Amino acid sequence: MVASVAITDQARWRTVLEQQKVANAQRWLTILEYSNEPKKLVQEDYDNFLRALETTLQKPKTFDIAYSLYQLLYPIVFGYADWDRWLVYSRQALHTSQLLHMQDREALLLEKAGDILYHKGDLKASEASYFKASQIYEGSANPTYYYRTLAMLATLKDIQGEVEEGIKLCQKAETLAEASGNKLAIAHANLNLSNIYRRIRNWEKAQESAQKAFDLYQGLDLSTFLTKASITLILTWAETGEWSKVGQLSNDLITVLNSTGDVHNLSQLKNNLGILAFGQGNYKMAEATWQEALQLLSQIQEPTELAGIYNNLGMVYTKMAEWETAEEMLLKAITAYRRFGDLFNWANSLDNLADLYEARGQTAEFEQTLQEAIAGLQVLKDTPHARELLEYMQKRLPTNQ
Repeated sequence: MVASVAITDQARWRTVLEQQKVANAQRWLTILEYSNEPKKLVQEDYDNFLRALETTLQKPKTFDIAYSLYQLLYPIVFGYADWDRWLVYSRQALHTSQLLHMQDREALLLEKAGDILYHKGDLKASEASYFKASQIYEGSANPTYYYRTLAMLATLKDIQGEVEEGIKLCQKAETLAEASGNKLAIAHANLNLSNIYRRIRNWEKAQESAQKAFDLYQGLDLSTFLTKASITLILTWAETGEWSKVGQLSNDLITVLNSTGDVHNLSQLKNNLGILAFGQGNYKMAEATWQEALQLLSQIQEPTELAGIYNNLGMVYTKMAEWETAEEMLLKAITAYRRFGDLFNWANSLDNLADLYEARGQTAEFEQTLQEAIAGLQVLKDTPHARELLEYMQKRLPTNQ
């Protein structure tokens, strides 16, 4: 009898404890919903919010609370780049949404999982996740999300060498969004389009699309996306020599990003400021700024961004005649780009490695590296930026001189 009472008491107290945890999670949700400074609140109480989310994700009956918390937390914490943890949360929530036949939530969670997988460098899995989301969104009552996934699919097509397909998808998203008067979707399409043009070195169109996205986000008062558009604009100014425009905007952004702990966007901004310094011939400043970006990216381990930083550091160390370090950085970039299947940037980094060997007088290594890059680039679809790099490398080989 005594044992039976004890077991009953334990069960009752477990129930009470579970109820308290759920009530606590609801309290954190309410606090966040009504906070005047949600970013600051989440930064200060991140562990408490994580516990609240984990508690409510465990059972379908508390999924409404979990989903509301997820929606509010995700855009704030995305810049923390806590990828692995949030991929687990996304997949756990996705499973529950499928179990409860909640297609609208399933689509959003597929999209968010696609975001995380993209930043982790798993491009194939990311594309599959976005594609599933787009299929659900296409038949939904709110087409904004469909346009958004089209834009992200466009980015993935571009990275994997299908540039024209990427541009067409972005333009399709923009056309559909304009027809429905959806300013947010137009802004998203232009931001992604700008980044495609940026990667193919079409700076005029990249700047035009980034400016359009910036203006729309500003009009909609969406600070998170305004930051992303600002970072892209800064890069286009740095690449086109419009250096006077960079100063104040970048200083303001650094202050905001430091205060909110947004490591991801801060690392991108530092990368762009390094490009600015490199373009001005200030190699010491470029090296220092890119090293800061490298330290930030090393915290979050985002492979696609790291590859670009390694490439840039390899270029600046070549300029500074720090040969061994330059070679180490460039080889890391080459390995990463090959793993992603990003043939253009892989060839570009090989071309930069050839610069290093040429500067050191290593003729055999110089020719071999160029030949490898040329052979790889020739299988890529014929696009202006790929053709330009290919012709440039072919002219550099002694047999073509």
